[in-house]
Amino acid sequence: MNWVRAGWDAVRTSLWLVPSVFFLAGIALAVAMLQLERGWTAGQTGLQAWISTGDGEDARALISTLLSAIITMASMAFSVTVVALSLAANTFGPRLIRTFRANLRTQLVLGTFVLTIVYLLLVLRSVEGASAPAEVPQVAVAVATLLALLSVLALLAFIQGVATSIVADEVVRRVRSELDSAVSKLPDLAGTDEPASELRPLNFDNANARIPLPREGYVQSVQFEEILAWAVKHNVVIRLDFRPGDFVVDGDAKVAVHPSPDDRDRVRRELGRFIVSGQARTPTQDLEFAIRHLVEVAVRALSPGINDPFTAIAVIDRLRGGLSRLCAKQFPPQTLRDAGGKVRVTRRVPTYAGAVDAAFNQIRQAGSSKPAVLIHMLEAIAAIAERTNTDEQRSALSRHASMIRAAGLRDVAEPEDQEDLERAFRRAMNVLP
Repeated sequence: MNWVRAGWDAVRTSLWLVPSVFFLAGIALAVAMLQLERGWTAGQTGLQAWISTGDGEDARALISTLLSAIITMASMAFSVTVVALSLAANTFGPRLIRTFRANLRTQLVLGTFVLTIVYLLLVLRSVEGASAPAEVPQVAVAVATLLALLSVLALLAFIQGVATSIVADEVVRRVRSELDSAVSKLPDLAGTDEPASELRPLNFDNANARIPLPREGYVQSVQFEEILAWAVKHNVVIRLDFRPGDFVVDGDAKVAVHPSPDDRDRVRRELGRFIVSGQARTPTQDLEFAIRHLVEVAVRALSPGINDPFTAIAVIDRLRGGLSRLCAKQFPPQTLRDAGGKVRVTRRVPTYAGAVDAAFNQIRQAGSSKPAVLIHMLEAIAAIAERTNTDEQRSALSRHASMIRAAGLRDVAEPEDQEDLERAFRRAMNVLP
């Protein structure tokens, strides 16, 4: 269900899930290792002698030293994480922090530190200082040493990961993967048009009830199939004047029901169960989510304070890949019909033209005085045009090519740069029919 996917996205992009699992694993491992000591007989001399750590005082001193060292390393790892997130927020935008939190490597490293600390605390509590060597849980102490060594390796991997994660190309690659995931969920282009919607009531706009939404926030997911089933059950037609990704306020009358129901509060409660809202946008059903994240990286790179057109060009390359793959995908239909073919639900849906708008508008506006960026956008449009399948796709690309050309002729002062821009524009228009 969509609300489950929206909840899972919030969980997987948090920093508490994996460390919490490792916290429990640390408790379980400590209990298991201490129980294992009961089967460790004094007659064993080979392996037991190799892992022996001396008497109780020696074992406690070793574990205490390891615990202090691991806590110090964990503190450094958490501090580096905060610094990396702050740097990412300032450079690439605060909304991109979710991609850093979702990094499994970071979560595993933090989880390793949590597991080791919990394990060391529990083992230290079980070791008595006055214990003879035979009474010390030698296996548990040996495992503590191994976990400490593992934590050192995890810290090295973590530093390498952080050093890589703040590179612009790596940030763009991570966000691109979310766009690819969203595109892959769309069905392949069928080549058939959506049936006409003449079965909608002619007086829909004049004889309907406006139902307010129950919760404020960004619409994260909508259970369209459940809404369709509800409309069929009550023999009504529903119009949704919002889509996933829109921000709605408590009480916004964004749902229209025809004919007007007698109990609007009941309809509000029942339909509200199929609409999930939250504090932030998610990619669950919002195709433009990842596109806007990529665009934010490019726009910040083009700002006067950063002035990094190379990052913007890297973003344009990733957008070109996503828009090219979208050419072969079928967007959701605007209407949902019952088994008899009657329109029961109409909704706002994403379109290819909307995706192109989200990808190019702000980059064109921010980079209108940078010929390298504008020319690269025209080259990207020419490459995408070779993959188009519908008139809508070609019309959207042609419109943006014309706007990019107009922006360049207006804001680029060098005549030779304008000539290069004109040549790139002609090449793009030659590909577009």
